[in-house]
Amino acid sequence: MDRLLTAFFLFCSFNLATAQIFSDQSAAIGFDHAFAARALMGGGAAFFDYDLDGDEDIYVTSGYNQDEIYSNNGNGTFTKVNADIGLSITYQYNTMGVATGDIDNDGDRDIVIATWERFAGSEQPDARSLVFLNNGDGTFTEIGEQAGVTDQAFAMGIAFLDYNQDGYLDFYAFNHIKEQIFTYDDQGAINGMAHDCYPNFLYRNNGDLTFTEVSEELGVNNGGCTIAGAPSDYDMDGDLDLYLANDFGIYLTPNALLENNYPENTFSDVSVETESNVQAFGMGIAAGDFDHDLDFDYYTTNIGRNILIENIDGDFIDITTEAGVENTTVPSDNDLNTTGWGTAFFDIDNDTWEDLYVANGRIPTLTQFATATFDPDKLYLNNGDKTFTDITDLAGVGDVSYVHGMAYSDFDEDGDLDIVTVALNELGGHSKFYVNETQNNNNWIQFKLTGVESNRDAYGSKIWLFAGQQTFVKELYGGGASHASQHSSVFHFGLADITTVDSIRIDWTNGHIDHLGPFEVNERYAIEEGVLTDIEKVENHVLDISVNPNPFNDHFVIYSSTFSNEDVAIKLLTIDGRVVLEQKTRFTESMEVQIDKQLPSGFYLLQLQTANEGVLTKLVKL
Repeated sequence: MDRLLTAFFLFCSFNLATAQIFSDQSAAIGFDHAFAARALMGGGAAFFDYDLDGDEDIYVTSGYNQDEIYSNNGNGTFTKVNADIGLSITYQYNTMGVATGDIDNDGDRDIVIATWERFAGSEQPDARSLVFLNNGDGTFTEIGEQAGVTDQAFAMGIAFLDYNQDGYLDFYAFNHIKEQIFTYDDQGAINGMAHDCYPNFLYRNNGDLTFTEVSEELGVNNGGCTIAGAPSDYDMDGDLDLYLANDFGIYLTPNALLENNYPENTFSDVSVETESNVQAFGMGIAAGDFDHDLDFDYYTTNIGRNILIENIDGDFIDITTEAGVENTTVPSDNDLNTTGWGTAFFDIDNDTWEDLYVANGRIPTLTQFATATFDPDKLYLNNGDKTFTDITDLAGVGDVSYVHGMAYSDFDEDGDLDIVTVALNELGGHSKFYVNETQNNNNWIQFKLTGVESNRDAYGSKIWLFAGQQTFVKELYGGGASHASQHSSVFHFGLADITTVDSIRIDWTNGHIDHLGPFEVNERYAIEEGVLTDIEKVENHVLDISVNPNPFNDHFVIYSSTFSNEDVAIKLLTIDGRVVLEQKTRFTESMEVQIDKQLPSGFYLLQLQTANEGVLTKLVKL
């Protein structure tokens, strides 16, 4: 009862404070798209900067029609790119999903498209993925065949990841039905499914614009009619695992969690022991730390009841019902089942808590799972207590079209996240561009990462954000989780009333760690890997050192047996690498360092370096 009252009051206060928080501005913005589907399959969007002008553009797959790019004009509007920039070949394919990534680390984003069929002279029922190399001048060249991407299947989506941490983006293709097979009861009526599914493909990047398909040897050729997947570090051990949403999981293969055994080039299926083997018509995945316990949880969309599994030290429990995010039926359409597709955790109101979007759109299925025709999208507000409140109507996002893909981005860089949904052209459906119009005083901060030794897009990196007594963590996904789509690659943290970010820790995909800060809020920061590269490499070398007091005021004492009786260079640096104190000395087992009282308060780095080795530690000045 108390929880219901809490949710009620939260809803009422939110209603009074904000009114409608999203508005569909597709026409005003210049976004005019609908997905031409066969069998009601496919439809995705990706936010990325294709033309290197600093803002995020939109790629949308179009099924039977040619795919489209909408160029961000930097003034809150988009212009459809009508010129032939190398994408015309997509008209020959039934395009399903999209992901973008810099496959050659040359500074521009390339594109991989999941396809189903090819139409060239005669129809081919299955097709290879398309690989578009960005030429750096606003045009693309399709290089799939010469790159070795030749395996044909019914692919639904693509996810980029650097599974082997070699600095090059590999990609994983989610493959669907190879042959439809039904089971029958004694009266000859269909009562189940036994479909034959294509195995998934993992293409290892060879670093020379070629790929090698390695799914079988790595153990990731899951044959579960996969539709979506999240490359995510579920066990927080520093490498990217794969959580897969498998269609027909009630009858065939359930969702699968594939644990990366890096540095071995293998994965292990840990679905059963972690209880992540959700049985569903898996369509999409939302991944994120929705409960602020510093690990990643997963939400799977479905026909009927969606499933939220909470990560408890690497094992999972189903908390969907308690959280209030089942979205099982449509009361206004005879209580028939919902059909969920794209989905995401993201903070719509910058209160630090990640909210949940679900894109819904009908697909016919067996009688026992009959689906609603008019199935509205859903938006759930995170209450901060592991429960959510349905604010769909209030938020203005209850589109009843056949919506599949969805992606978010702060496309206008105003500090809140906006939404694109991809709708099929069934029943006059049209894709939507929802602009976030939430009005509150909550703060935010954003980070755009560029890898140097890690993959340039920094996919798979984590940011830990420290502010006062609070800690938050997010990881960067290279597409594939939300159905057929890819969200913005800019890290976005809602901060509520937090006014200063003390520091952040960036865990890059190759194992490097950067510590940076403090930061002012309500800003976007561009960070390149290794701002403190040399120092950070020293920090990773574990040596005997302690400093007291820490925090300090006008002095501190360094204790170390490692440096005893050696000549040591001592430096105190600001978090961005500026030297504020430097001296050389013959070190004994301890040494006192006097500090100017006028030195500003904040975080500093203490470096000790001999001719052969060094160490770095973080200090706080009061």
